[in-house]
Amino acid sequence: MIALATSSAAGAARAEDADPRAGAPAGGRFGGRGQVALDNVVGVTTEGGHLGPNMVAGAPQDTSWGATGYTGALGYTFSDTHGGDVGGYSVESHTGWVSPSVDVFVIDRVSIGGTIGLSYTSQEAHLPDAGGAATSIDRDSFTLSVVPRVGYAVALSEPFTLWPRVGFGYSGTRADPIGSAGESSIMNAWIGVVDVGLVYRASEHIYLHMAPELVMRLSSIEGSRGGILTGSASLDLGFTGGIGVLLGSRRDAPPPPALRIGS
Repeated sequence: MIALATSSAAGAARAEDADPRAGAPAGGRFGGRGQVALDNVVGVTTEGGHLGPNMVAGAPQDTSWGATGYTGALGYTFSDTHGGDVGGYSVESHTGWVSPSVDVFVIDRVSIGGTIGLSYTSQEAHLPDAGGAATSIDRDSFTLSVVPRVGYAVALSEPFTLWPRVGFGYSGTRADPIGSAGESSIMNAWIGVVDVGLVYRASEHIYLHMAPELVMRLSSIEGSRGGILTGSASLDLGFTGGIGVLLGSRRDAPPPPALRIGS
């Protein structure tokens, strides 16, 4: 009886070692300790998301900054808007950005990370006056956005994982007129973000991530000569999705040696 019990215990131990999915997430599953997720290397964000196509966190939603469009770690956008009337206004803008988004699983399932966005925009506007002549206004702007966050990965049926995250951050933008004595403007925004992401592990190092986002913004725009020009508070629902890269998977490591009992 004692020998049978010992043999059964040894067999259970070997089975547990052979099936790393028992208990904590295995290194091969999304969310294993030591994994690094490079999120939204290429992606798309809808209006209401905390990062618009120009990677301007907390931008007022009555501007094109929050419209649906491409987002990613590196990007460029161009827009050319014209008024409907002959001789109407026209606005041309160019934006480039760098915005890495990284999460590190410090223990199984628990991630700590964030998004940093740095963007530059140049804009040229032609506005007609009452006499039919056009006035040109050139502006450039710089934006720095930092949104740290924490998350928790919940394993679903392979290869799906639920990955809710909560973040809170800040964005600052300074817009300056070019070649004129016009007033500069400064935008400050605080952003709170809750997203519930669904991860699909397409391969060992590639995953798809889709998530609705609930975003709270508290922003103000003030002139360089003092005084707040406008302020706003909003609660928006957006959507983000993209392709990510997963590094440090323990699937890369050799399997542990088999447990041997006795001779």
